[in-house]
Amino acid sequence: MEANKSYTERSYQVSKLILILLTFAALTIMVNIKPEISRILFGLPIVVSGVLGIFGSIFIIKGMDEPTNEKKIIAITVNFAMVLLILTILVSNTLY
Repeated sequence: MEANKSYTERSYQVSKLILILLTFAALTIMVNIKPEISRILFGLPIVVSGVLGIFGSIFIIKGMDEPTNEKKIIAITVNFAMVLLILTILVSNTLY
């Protein structure tokens, strides 16, 4: 394993973790044993995914000068989508 990971690689790792957390949140909703517990188990991964999306977006912006590959495209899509989702959640909760 190399010691210095590129910014694209770091952002890609963050985007994989985001997708795992979102899968966990979806599975929590499907199981839905107790609604009170399911709300926490659904909301917590969403919020953590949003924070990770911000960090991943910072990594991908720092790595814009690196060559474009499929990992970079996936990382850009997932991280910026999570930033957009968190901003939408914050605005909708603020306005309504």
